[in-house]
Amino acid sequence: MNKHGGYYGDDYEEIADFSVNINPLGVPEKLIEALKEELEKMKRYPEIDGISGKEVLGQYLGIHSENIILGNGATELIYLYARSLRPEKVLIVEPTFNEYSKAFKVAGSNIYNYYTDEEENFKIQVEKLISKIDDINPNVLVICNPNNPTGVFTDTDKLLLILHKLNEINAYLFVDESFIDFADKDSLIPLVEKYNIFILRSMTKIFAVPGLRIGYGIGKRDTIFQLNQLKEPWTINSLALRSIPVLLEDSDYLKKTQGWYHEEKQFLYNELKNIPNIKVIESETNFFLIKLLKGDANSLRKYLLNKKIYIRSCDDFQGLSNKYIRIAVRIRRENSKLIKELKQYMKD
Repeated sequence: MNKHGGYYGDDYEEIADFSVNINPLGVPEKLIEALKEELEKMKRYPEIDGISGKEVLGQYLGIHSENIILGNGATELIYLYARSLRPEKVLIVEPTFNEYSKAFKVAGSNIYNYYTDEEENFKIQVEKLISKIDDINPNVLVICNPNNPTGVFTDTDKLLLILHKLNEINAYLFVDESFIDFADKDSLIPLVEKYNIFILRSMTKIFAVPGLRIGYGIGKRDTIFQLNQLKEPWTINSLALRSIPVLLEDSDYLKKTQGWYHEEKQFLYNELKNIPNIKVIESETNFFLIKLLKGDANSLRKYLLNKKIYIRSCDDFQGLSNKYIRIAVRIRRENSKLIKELKQYMKD
């Protein structure tokens, strides 16, 4: 059974769901109106390869559409990439999203892990990672940046040192930038033609549309061509395709998001730091990893669920345990409620 964030109970509307890392401002109104007009077109097949979506994304990102592949969510592209390359050895920076290891295991790869250290705030230590690369000689290195669940971002200058090492052994870097829209950090997109990089992106998080399943990948044209040889047709439906230009053009929604996000994230972080018996890991994106110095994730989750609050236990992440939870940045009312109940739990 796959374990991810998200509450699925019948009382979903009553729950403050901190387990999913999506924009709590909800689906943009402009998108809702646009999709109402699109419903009549559902009787027609969508484009077989989503070319219109790739062209719009290419213009938005300043790259050629042939450097882009669309997926039914970012997860489809993780499995497609693994299935296409079928690397013998894959090195994954942990703790991180567990679908990477699952995808490469399905493809027959041998999985190796480089563990970031809590004492170093879960930051990649470049010399240690390069030493691990020397030991293993992997075909693919996987990094989530910003990382899920730690929220840590690795700067481009450090990634370039790692890329130079990978180039020496003709290895690939698979980097997941699904949360970079919240990070206000530089992407590796300008480097895709120079290095063997595949960049994974998602429209789910920033635009709050997980049900539409809109993911995309960026890489060298020959890499994208190789992936397309194994990709099934019609994996992007017509509503998802229509959504891409509408979302990218909705500057008002993005401005509203930035205005809410920076203030609310700082508020939540400041409040969390003042709660006894928890340790908050500094984050560059829209969620926080928290270590519980009292109790455990399962007991806390049960306690909070009785208060109509749902959190993500991190016991299934490689390198973590049931002493860790992950919470998303939500709206002020929900954040304040969470803070109140966390204080009460730690006091009892």
